[in-house]
Amino acid sequence: MNTVIGAEVIEGYVNSRQLRHFCGHHDDEVFFLVNAYHGRLHVHLQPSGSAVQITITAERYYPADHRAGVATLVQQWNGADTQVTATVFPSSDPRLIGVVAERRYRATDGEFGPFVDRAVQSAIDLFGRLGAAVALSSDDTDLLDAG
Repeated sequence: MNTVIGAEVIEGYVNSRQLRHFCGHHDDEVFFLVNAYHGRLHVHLQPSGSAVQITITAERYYPADHRAGVATLVQQWNGADTQVTATVFPSSDPRLIGVVAERRYRATDGEFGPFVDRAVQSAIDLFGRLGAAVALSSDDTDLLDAG
């Protein structure tokens, strides 16, 4: 698979799932929103050489004073056999931290659509657990709406 083929499988995926999608900041990057029971997730699909990078984030950041609990949950998550790998990252606002769930698709991984579907479902589970573990404050910690 090359970048052109990667862009084609991404386009085929979003069309087959009838997803409203948007062009991302990078060449051939596509993103779409998924409504989950705990809020929206931002799903980015980007061709990367012979692979497609799948990156999923929640619409909210978490209070930085919950970093230890979030990091512990992320570490436990990554220790299990899950469909995505989670990483805690800092925000430009030192009062907040974020979490990203990622997976890399290669042509040897089987069909692209079910692969992405499993990654998204796994991220829904991850961010649901994070939301339950962290009391989300109602102050100005909302991310801007991407849609």
